[in-house]
Formats: sequence, structure tokens, C-alpha cells
Amino acid sequence: MTRRSYPVAAPTLAAVAVAGALAGYLYASRRAASPATYPPLDVPKPLADDIWLVDSGPIHAGGLTLPVRMTVVRLDDGALLLHSPTPYTPALAAALEALGPVQHLVAPNVAHWTYLPRWQRAFPRATLWAAPGLAERAQVRRAGLRIDSILSEEAPPAWAGAIDQGVIEGGAGFRETWFLHRATRTLILTDLVQNLEPERLPAITALVARATRGTAGTTPLYLRAALRLGGEPMRAAIRAMVALAPERVVMAHGAPFASGGAGRLKGAFAWV
Repeated sequence: MTRRSYPVAAPTLAAVAVAGALAGYLYASRRAASPATYPPLDVPKPLADDIWLVDSGPIHAGGLTLPVRMTVVRLDDGALLLHSPTPYTPALAAALEALGPVQHLVAPNVAHWTYLPRWQRAFPRATLWAAPGLAERAQVRRAGLRIDSILSEEAPPAWAGAIDQGVIEGGAGFRETWFLHRATRTLILTDLVQNLEPERLPAITALVARATRGTAGTTPLYLRAALRLGGEPMRAAIRAMVALAPERVVMAHGAPFASGGAGRLKGAFAWV
């Protein structure tokens, strides 16, 4: 049997080529208009008295493109606490030193530590505080990170006069330390809440973020699974944190709750 071939009309090929080019252009345009960041980047931006945000990124995690944020707190003695440090640059370090001496570096959970080695080299006298369990991670040991103290339910004397803190513990090794700056009623979280804005994200990241509730100002679904393994102690710890009724809530990924934090935080953890 002779196989018959059917020629493809030149106009059809041209249409396919044009459609492909248009799709590529739109995708590139969307990426250009959606940088997954909160400019200006890598500079301290005032949020409240003695609190600054440093937005950076985008970072690439699990195939997704995400914004990332550091929160800077000036303590009563004038020293700076860097919560979940973002990538180090000499310019950023100089801008921070203009606000106060960098004396505390904080790795608030077992995931947000990868930029700390560079900050520790730049500020070797700063104390590095780590979430429980971080020191046992093989990647941390290979990176040569020097962990000076482990965070707990009680704030250390270095900032007990200004900040309350607690630990939320789930399963699969997940632990995150939260911090409440009492004077400004600002709750500082890392991954417990995400508030990503789809219009700032590349198409694939936006799709995944919506599907996992990462755009809803709540705990993403993949993290809820690990947290639920913490059982009643985890739920009690979250209820106690929500009861603090903060005015604003800052997280590492997405838009902060700049006001009405108490109600939004309660909604964020309605699943508990």
C-alpha cells in the first residue's frame, strides 16, 4: 500500500509560525511585567518605627519564581536584627549599618538560611540564631554555617524587652519561629503565611500559587500537610499566636498585611 502524503498549505504554516511568535512575545512580555519582586530591591524600606523591609529576588524554588523578603528590626540598644536575610550586597550592608550595628542574624525556619553564610562572613561578630533542627541539616554543616544559639519559645535577653516569640512545630522536620514587635504590633512570619500576588508572577508560578492557596493570604496547602502532623500542640501554638492580634503581619513571600492584621491573621489560620 502506498502511503499518501498531504501537503500543508503555506498559509497554514505561516499562521502557526505567527501564532508561535505571538505566544513567545506575550510570554516574554508577561515575564518582563511580572518580575516576582517588590521594587525597589535590596534596600531597607521603612514599615513602622524601627522596622524595615528588604525585598529581593526573584528566587527559584521547586521550579517556581518567587519574591523573597528580609525584615530588619532595630532593638532598644540600637542594634539590628536581620530576620531571614536575603542576598548580601556591600551596598545593602552599608545601608543597614547606617541604621545601626548588625548584631543578630536570624534563620527563622529550616528553609530560610541559605544566604546566611555570606552575611556571617561580612559580620563575624554577629550572633547567629537558628530555628530548632537547622543545625542538624547536612546542607547546613556542608555550608560551614556557624550557629551560635537555638531559638525557643522564650525571647533571649538580647531582645526580650521589645519582642515576643514562639515556635510552631509540625512534622517532617518543619519548625518556624515567629516574632512580635510589641511597640508596633508587627508580627514577623516566614512561610507560615503566603500572600503572593498573581499579577506579579510568571504564568506557571501564578497557576501553582493559586492552586496551593499561596495567593490567598493563608498557609499554602503543601505546608498544611506538614503542620497537621504536629497535632494538637501545633494547633494550640497557632491559636496562641493568632490571639496576639497584631496590627500588621509581614511574611517572606508576598504582600504584607499592612493593616487590619488581627482579622486577616485569624482568617489565614481558619483552617486550623
